[in-house]
Amino acid sequence: MAKIALQDERGFNQVYAPVGSTSLRAGRRNDWFIGAAKRLGARRILELGCGTGEAAAQVAAGIAAEVVAVDISDAFLERARAAHAADNLRFEKFDLLGEDPLQLGRFDLVFGNGILHHLVKQLDAVLRALRTCCNPGGGMAFIEPNFLNPYCALIFGTRFGRRWARLEPDEMAFTPAELRLALAGAGWREVAVATRDFLLPGLPEMLVKPILAVEPGLEAMAATRWLAQSHFVSARA
Repeated sequence: MAKIALQDERGFNQVYAPVGSTSLRAGRRNDWFIGAAKRLGARRILELGCGTGEAAAQVAAGIAAEVVAVDISDAFLERARAAHAADNLRFEKFDLLGEDPLQLGRFDLVFGNGILHHLVKQLDAVLRALRTCCNPGGGMAFIEPNFLNPYCALIFGTRFGRRWARLEPDEMAFTPAELRLALAGAGWREVAVATRDFLLPGLPEMLVKPILAVEPGLEAMAATRWLAQSHFVSARA
């Protein structure tokens, strides 16, 4: 596991120093969020759980829209504001579970990377609040860990893995079916859950090109697609 560069106030959530595959992996995920925003013609975008702001900054640079990025950690927000500045980007402290979801206004897209799995016990309330935040015709885009992936099964499904990864007590990865049922139950429509991405974070540079070479084939086959690391989740309000 890479060296921890920054932790939140509770000591659970941490930002790791980028090594190996980490930056490439993050960049292409952020490109997916930009693509989702463009497909919706988004003018206002909300990122939930922005951390230190890298995704919000890339999205703000990639589309002419206002990006509001929120987090509950002062430490993360301080780092985000110091590192990223743009006319169409702002960072706010906001707790979706404890504050009015409309106090920031309405948005054409709400997105987040690895956020919903922190909120499993409150998932229905969170998904309904996010839908309330959306303008008519708006949508959501989230990337969440796949419990069926062997690495995720180790991290989330074993005592050793949970201690090693410093997971929160209620944090848990999802199966595709769990996500589809949760979103439909919370009133989202056009729900799509695509399981993909075999590029694990923090892999040595020498492994990146071989994995990228075989990844399209692995994602194209039903026999191997289910083993990918993440669910790319989209839906319309």
